Amino acid sequence: MAAVLLAASLAAAGASPPVRAFGLGASAIAPRWDGAANAGPLGRAADALFMARFRAKLAAEYGTDSVAPPGSYEGITDLIVGLHERDGGASSAHVEAASHRVLRSLFPNWPPLNPPGTVGLLHWFGVLFARPFPAFSARLNAWVTWLAAQWLMGRCELRDVDDPLDMAKLAAGDGRKQLLYVQRCRYLEETKCASVCVNTCKTPTQLFFNADMGVALTIEPNYETLECQFKFGVPPSPLDDAEARAVACFSECPSRRGFGPAVVGPAVTASDAASRLAAVARQCSRMGE
Repeated sequence: MAAVLLAASLAAAGASPPVRAFGLGASAIAPRWDGAANAGPLGRAADALFMARFRAKLAAEYGTDSVAPPGSYEGITDLIVGLHERDGGASSAHVEAASHRVLRSLFPNWPPLNPPGTVGLLHWFGVLFARPFPAFSARLNAWVTWLAAQWLMGRCELRDVDDPLDMAKLAAGDGRKQLLYVQRCRYLEETKCASVCVNTCKTPTQLFFNADMGVALTIEPNYETLECQFKFGVPPSPLDDAEARAVACFSECPSRRGFGPAVVGPAVTASDAASRLAAVARQCSRMGE
């Protein structure tokens, strides 16, 4: 509630949230993910395959690739920040829409006979699994995310949804093994931007699962500790979104320091980069006008 009141007061005053330190409690939670030493449950080769596909889809959406070496996490964050800067000047909805398109593009448009505007695999998952077997689908998606996405988010573990407020909103299952707990989010730690977290991860990912797959999901980041909770079976609410957005900028935010992503190519000129940096400097501190 305090976060919602903060957002309302800032909006009324036309002010930006104050700057604050980044990830104050992170060191007490879990070791930082080391891409050279750590690997997800499927192993380093699978992580490399997933990373390459995700990077290719990000580059396709952005219009050019990062100059960072293939297989480097820096290449992923360059492109993510690039998308945020490209679209952030207009509204957070532009950033969220671009990120949502990237997520949808990761999956094949197969089996056929899906309605126009849907992705085949996602549509038929909803028809064959999510709707008739919602509890199974919630647990399955928590497990698959744990299995395949630790290279992106860092160390994760499966837990039960047991908070009374979450249990009251639970739309599928009984909460057992439906919470994916991210110990120290690599995505947030490397981008160092709360706006990037909300507009390129939390909001589009919730939309992807809820709308495209038919699986209820609420994502709850903790900007102080860098923890995050993916609550499968719990639908998002306007209050959750408001609380995620009502945060101060991080003092280490790359956009605040005038840092531009190492992305080059015919689609990105020096004037483009300058205008994008100016746009995101405004957008990042307000998080979703």
